[in-house]
Amino acid sequence: MKVLSIIISSLVLFLTAACSSDSASGNRPGNQTASSLMIHYGCPTCHVLSGVPGAAGRVGPSLDNLAQRSYLAGTLQNSPDNLAIWIQHPQRIHPGAAMPEMGVTPADAKDIAAFLEASR
Repeated sequence: MKVLSIIISSLVLFLTAACSSDSASGNRPGNQTASSLMIHYGCPTCHVLSGVPGAAGRVGPSLDNLAQRSYLAGTLQNSPDNLAIWIQHPQRIHPGAAMPEMGVTPADAKDIAAFLEASR
């Protein structure tokens, strides 16, 4: 039981660190690629995506081949604009979804969406 408590505490600290990065302030990191933006916003904490360092999370779905899927979050038709909206405001689209609001700016959401759409 004590080991489980330590594991849960460690996971909470790790997720809190990912969620409380500079992304919460809405500051766009200077001159970053979409891959580094994903790292900045903590996407690798929950998602797998080939080519993004550390993206080995198992909480959310893999983002590999996302452009080939028909729907996002099971209900939102997959398009670059809808993907950007989902990245920016998942709780507005699907209240209670596991994906948290990460303070992603509109420009960063579009850059990340374009990167994901191009990743095949």
